[in-house]
Amino acid sequence: MDTALAFAAELEERDAALAGLLALLLGLDRRVDESLEAAGRISDFLGRLPRERGQLEATLAEAERAHESAQTELAEARRAVERAKGDEAQAAARRREANAASDAHTTAERRAQLIARQPELALEEAAAEEQTRSLELRGNELAAELDAAPRVASPERPAAGLDGLVDWGSRAQTAVFVARSGVETERERVVREANELAASVLGEPLYAASVAIVRERLEQRLS
Repeated sequence: MDTALAFAAELEERDAALAGLLALLLGLDRRVDESLEAAGRISDFLGRLPRERGQLEATLAEAERAHESAQTELAEARRAVERAKGDEAQAAARRREANAASDAHTTAERRAQLIARQPELALEEAAAEEQTRSLELRGNELAAELDAAPRVASPERPAAGLDGLVDWGSRAQTAVFVARSGVETERERVVREANELAASVLGEPLYAASVAIVRERLEQRLS
């Protein structure tokens, strides 16, 4: 019976070691996923940037024309106020001037917003480039951890740039998944072995979910 308890303790140690390894692999898997998601977001932004910059330039040119037209209309409306004779003509001219002033203000605001967007885009691009450099550094650090991780057939280090990081991340995901699957299968086998041990000692099947529960049951019965 002491042999049975000793074997249960051995199985529990193996299970604890596998649980620790699985936690390590899960952490690596999560960090690889995070790096891939971040690389994907930055890649999408940089891919949209030329088109967005071109659209901004076209929209700004259109806004410039609209503002010039509104300024011209406002100047004409003001001259019309100066020329207007009589109350009705003066009132109509004033209404025209007010509408023209409102349009000029609106187009000026729109133009200012679009002009302000240009340096914002430049700052966003610089931030994306900085994030890319940070991701490349993190990717290489993570690759080194995968190299050192037990049971992981880690891929070659990521090539420079976002494309290299994404390619490496996809292969790293696969490598960690394969390692995780093997550890999970081994843990299941250890738990099954512990339950079989308990059944042989107790004379009845035991469907414990962990090796620790099996050892506790055996200690209770054999103490």
